Amino acid sequence: MPGELADRVAVITAAGSGMGREGAILFAAAGAHVVVVDIRPDAGAEVVDQIAGGGGSAESHVVDMTDLDQIERLVSDVGKKHGRIDVLWNHAGAAGPRGFEFDGDVWDFQVNINLRSAVFLTKTILPLMGQDGRGGSVLFTSSVSGIIASRNSPVYAALKAAIIGFMRCIAAIGGPQAIRANALLPGATETPMLQQFFAAPGEPAEVLEERLASFQQAIPMRRFCRPSEVAQLALFLASDRSSYLTGVAIPIDGGYTAL
Repeated sequence: MPGELADRVAVITAAGSGMGREGAILFAAAGAHVVVVDIRPDAGAEVVDQIAGGGGSAESHVVDMTDLDQIERLVSDVGKKHGRIDVLWNHAGAAGPRGFEFDGDVWDFQVNINLRSAVFLTKTILPLMGQDGRGGSVLFTSSVSGIIASRNSPVYAALKAAIIGFMRCIAAIGGPQAIRANALLPGATETPMLQQFFAAPGEPAEVLEERLASFQQAIPMRRFCRPSEVAQLALFLASDRSSYLTGVAIPIDGGYTAL
């Protein structure tokens, strides 16, 4: 809805593609100044250009979300420039290793990108949120794997469950300052990362196609989620339309977790 994020500063990580990109464009259309965070300079700049072309306001920051120094620098730069942050969408993440095919280095990377990045970015941003008395909204991208078992990647499922636990703590701590926290739990979504969840490197294309088709049939709505649908849910949670909604984890999965 136009104007519902007017005069608000929104930070979105992994905003260069997929769900994050759709969210950045949608938030800008709703009046927010969007801080587009991505590890790929070209991807972030392209999103900013698209927002500007539509009359919106945005800026791009190149950040490796596994690097705590870069996270602190991001918050410092945005804080100095704008004085506050009203919305944070912790969206950065990576597909997990299949089964138990991981070592210590893979585990550390998974923890850093899928959990630690959101924890440290949130704790660093919170002092800049809610200063004008109207509170703020912190969003986390978890997954349906955070509430049901995953045969594909136990590591991914464990970390996405941890995100939900941390989100609830932020909701409890931030409540008195009207800082809300909620989690989005997408199911299989049509993004560049989708095939990473269903096929190991080097597997034939037909194997991936068979797995995708089989999984799609297990979804009551018989299709995958669209990135724009996740962005619409994020906008609702970021806006005053959800002003009394906090501490919840919302599946957006076509009914997959209802079975």
